[in-house]
Amino acid sequence: MTVVSDYLHVGSGEYSVEVLKPISDVDKLVDQALKGDIPNEVNNFFSQEMYLMNHYEGKTVIPGSTIKGMVRTRLELAIPGSCYIVDSRGSNYSPRYKSIFKPEHKKSDRFDPEDYPNVCPVCNLLGNSGLASRVNFSDFVSSDKTDVIKISNVGYEVAKKGARFSGKVVYNSLSKEELGMLFYGFGIRVQNGRVLSKVQLLGRFKYEDKRFGRVTFSIGAVNSSDVISSIQAFQTKYRPRDFKEDW
Repeated sequence: MTVVSDYLHVGSGEYSVEVLKPISDVDKLVDQALKGDIPNEVNNFFSQEMYLMNHYEGKTVIPGSTIKGMVRTRLELAIPGSCYIVDSRGSNYSPRYKSIFKPEHKKSDRFDPEDYPNVCPVCNLLGNSGLASRVNFSDFVSSDKTDVIKISNVGYEVAKKGARFSGKVVYNSLSKEELGMLFYGFGIRVQNGRVLSKVQLLGRFKYEDKRFGRVTFSIGAVNSSDVISSIQAFQTKYRPRDFKEDW
C-alpha cells in the first residue's frame, strides 16, 4: 500500500501529552489541585494533545481489521444484493461520502438466515457474526518515518506521501470470481488489458481535507494475467458499481 496524498492518519485511539515544566513544578500543581486550588495557567504545564498511530518494534502499523473493513465497505457498496454489515445506513454520513458512494437502500443491514437463505457474496467471502471469514488480513507495516502536523491546534501523527505499507492477505478455497472480488475491494481494476490501482480513501479526515487519506494498493505475489481474468470473471458475474474516490 502506498500513501498518495500528503498525509495519512489511521489512529491508534491513544494520544500523548508532553510535560513542559520541571517535574517539581508539576508536583506543586498537583498539590494545589488536591487542595482545590487549580491555577489558571495549568495549560502552560502541558503541550496540546497529539493523536498517535499504532507502532510495533519501531514500525508504523495499520491494523489488518482496518484494511479488512475498507475492503468490505467497498464490496458492500459495489455488489448488488449484498447486505450492509460494516457500512450500514445511517444519518451521520458526510455529504462527501454520499456524493462519492451514493449508498443504495439494502434489504437488510444484518444477515438473517431465515429471511435470507442464500448468504450474500460479501459475507460468504469475508464472514459475519455466524460465518467464518475465508480471508485473513495481516497488519500493514511501514518502516518510513512519520511526521506530526497540527489541525485546529491538535497534533496528529501522520505517514507522509510516498510511505509504503506492506502486508499479507491469506485466503482459502476461493473461486476465480471470489478472488476477483477480493482484488476489486482493494481498488484493483483492469483497463485496456492492463492492471491498474485506483485511489481508495482511508483514515482520518478523508472526506474533509484533500491532503489526507488517499492510498493505492498493489499485488506482489499473483501473476497479472490471473488478476485480470479473476477481476473480469467477478465483473461478469456480479456487475459491480464503481466509485471515483479521489475527489
